[in-house]
This record gives sequence, C-alpha cells and structure tokens, in this order.
Amino acid sequence: MKKLSISIFITLSVILLACSESSSPEKNAKVEIIAEISNPLVTKTISDDNPNLALNEVDSIKISRIRILMSRLKLYRDIEDTTQGREIKIGPFIYEVTQSGNFFVLAEGSVPAGIYDKLKFEFHRFSSSEATQFLNHPVFKDFANEERYSFIIDGIYYTENKPNNFTYRSKTTANLLLKFNPSLNLKEETKTQISLQINPNLFFKKSESILNPDDPKNSNDIDNAIQSSIKAIKK
Repeated sequence: MKKLSISIFITLSVILLACSESSSPEKNAKVEIIAEISNPLVTKTISDDNPNLALNEVDSIKISRIRILMSRLKLYRDIEDTTQGREIKIGPFIYEVTQSGNFFVLAEGSVPAGIYDKLKFEFHRFSSSEATQFLNHPVFKDFANEERYSFIIDGIYYTENKPNNFTYRSKTTANLLLKFNPSLNLKEETKTQISLQINPNLFFKKSESILNPDDPKNSNDIDNAIQSSIKAIKK
C-alpha cells in the first residue's frame, strides 16, 4: 500500500509538472506597425552645369496620397531564417500615407520577446477571384477592378510652374525583406512602434531629373525603384 501511494504521488507530480510547463504563458512583446511618408515633396536638384530646366520638364511633384496593397507582414528573430517568422498581419491590407504627414496604423500584435532583425511583407496584387470578392469593398475596390493594381499614387506635378493632377497606377508585385539596423530588442509587455517609411524622392527621381508620372516610358524606372523606397525604423 505504501509503494502504491508513492507511485501515485510520483505520477501526479509528473502530471502537474507537465501541465505547469505546458500552460506557462510565453513572454510576449507588443508591436505596432505604422505607415509614414518621409517627405511628400519631390524637388529637382539644380546643378551648376545645368542650371535651367528643359522645356516641359517636370520641376517638382507634390504627393497627395500613396496607397499600396500589401499582405503577409512578418517579423523575424535574429535566430530565425526566412522560412519561419512571426505573422503580424496576413492581409490583404492597405498601406496608406498622405501629404498631411499623419501616420496610419497598419497592424498591431504580440510576438515572443527577443531580438528581431528582419521584417518581411508582400506587394500584393489580387487574383481574379479575390478581385471579384472585393469589387464593391469600400477600402479595396480601387484595387479590385479589371486591371487589379497594386499601387495607386495621387498627386500634382509641375511643369513651368503649371500644376498637373496625376494618378500613377502600377501592377508590380514583390516580396520585400527589410533589415533593422540595429536589431530591435522587443521587451516583455512593452509596446514598440515600427515605421514603414516611404520616400517618393527615391522613385520619382532619376539622377538629377524628376520622372513624369504621366509618361509611360518612365513606368519601369518608377516600378523598380518603388521596391527600394521603403525602410523600416523603430520610432
């Protein structure tokens, strides 16, 4: 009887220990991802060698609004490769910034506390079935038409001080992996704000010239440069 009691006690102890270990909550850190524009103005750099603008050349651009269709926003610890990661938002969702300079909250969530060195997301383009689903959606409908755009940029460009309204649309898609420098130490029960900051000067300028967003010949240059125009920084 004594041996049986000891055996039962040991068994219960093992069960209780296992339950305690499996139910102990993982220590999480809070994360908020925001969208920001670094500067809504794109201005030309006038060099000493070329002080004058060519006829009908764009001299500046003022961004009113940038919208990007995104999906699969993830954070990666420094010990994880790109096949892992912690999902913050699967999507689809809209990255939006305006000339006001106010930031927009893209996503909020919790991840295990620790050191994180990478952030990944996708420039998304709706499939045909997704487009049908979101055709009348108040947020996504502009991306769910027959063309299924991934980028929509509104603004004004100036030629010889004359304003011209424009809307630039793109179908480009990409997987972007941004590295934090330095890595982020996300602490338990502490909220960290991360900004995805876009810089129009990086995709509407080439050398010393400003690219006319209404000229189809500039589309490839603009689309390719957009992919390197976003950086992730801790606020």
